[in-house]
Amino acid sequence: MSLSRLQTATDILTAHTRAQEARAYAAMAGTGPVSEPLPLGAGAVDQCLDGGLACGGLHEVRSPLARDIGAAAGFALGLAARAVQADRGGRHGIVWVSDPAARIDGGGLFPAGLAQYGLDPSGLTLVEPCDLQAAMWAADEAAGCAGLAALVFQIKGNPARFDITATRRLMLRARESGVLALVLRQSGEEEASAAATRWRVTTELSGADEIYPRGVGAMRLSLTLERNRTGRTGQWCLAWNPKTRNFDHAASDPARQPAHPAAHPVDRLSATFDRQDSPGAMGQVLDRRRDFGRAS
Repeated sequence: MSLSRLQTATDILTAHTRAQEARAYAAMAGTGPVSEPLPLGAGAVDQCLDGGLACGGLHEVRSPLARDIGAAAGFALGLAARAVQADRGGRHGIVWVSDPAARIDGGGLFPAGLAQYGLDPSGLTLVEPCDLQAAMWAADEAAGCAGLAALVFQIKGNPARFDITATRRLMLRARESGVLALVLRQSGEEEASAAATRWRVTTELSGADEIYPRGVGAMRLSLTLERNRTGRTGQWCLAWNPKTRNFDHAASDPARQPAHPAAHPVDRLSATFDRQDSPGAMGQVLDRRRDFGRAS
């Protein structure tokens, strides 16, 4: 067995150990996989979703243009952060799987930025396979780990290999394990899939910073629920609050947003000069070698 497959097998074994602990906890409680709805925090959106986003299933977040991938990734990260915060049956950790095509245009995750956004970078495992087939395999394996809080699978466009059959397989594994599985589709068009909901995210202008008026304030995005199995859809303008880890309703025009210094407190990045502390630890980055996820 190669070193890359040995590392992958070790990570999967660790995840399955956590899954067994979660199943034991559920058995003691007399329940199966936890499937309580996950609220976003924005009242109108949660009402449209009958209380929140259904966990233990597949949901799609797409950005029509490459320039909007930052907002779409921010929305997916916010959902994942709320899944971790909910502590559903002792679940913890986020697995982020990306295919190479998405990394070329979308870039990568920055640990200090994740911390400022309200996430613990050490709780995120980043998987970067060498091709789409290996990325799909890694996403399927992560979706089947019941001890995991959330999976984010980032792809570019509408590849033929990731068809409705592949999304159905991912959905069934997430349903069985209770994992919140998110497909982050970069520069993608609408297409049939097994996702329970599909969200289109575009970038909105941010308001002024509450401390420095000429600075950039909280992230704001335009969120459109394009598909919902319960039948109701809608469109909202939201802002992410990294302190409370909630999505709050925001004014469509940032100039009309009232100035509330305590409304969106942000953890400031420390100064870059004369730094005494070392940067925060990042989670694991799993291999890009060509034998990732393939039988030896």
